[in-house]
Amino acid sequence: MSFESELWMLGISVAAAVIPWAFSLHAKVAVIANSVESLPEMFEELRATLEEHEERLDEHEQAIQTLNQKTEAGH
Repeated sequence: MSFESELWMLGISVAAAVIPWAFSLHAKVAVIANSVESLPEMFEELRATLEEHEERLDEHEQAIQTLNQKTEAGH
């Protein structure tokens, strides 16, 4: 085997090892970029959910206060 053919084989081996890794890395970066891009929407959804829960807690607190007032008035 000549030196030139050995270099070709080495180059092909290196390419066969590096190219799939590079595609894998590119795919991971694309997934991360997509996740980062959707973060503002996720924060808005979380903020809306938090506001709904806070409203429910306020309603429950008012109901508890009403029950406490009725209970105190009955005694």
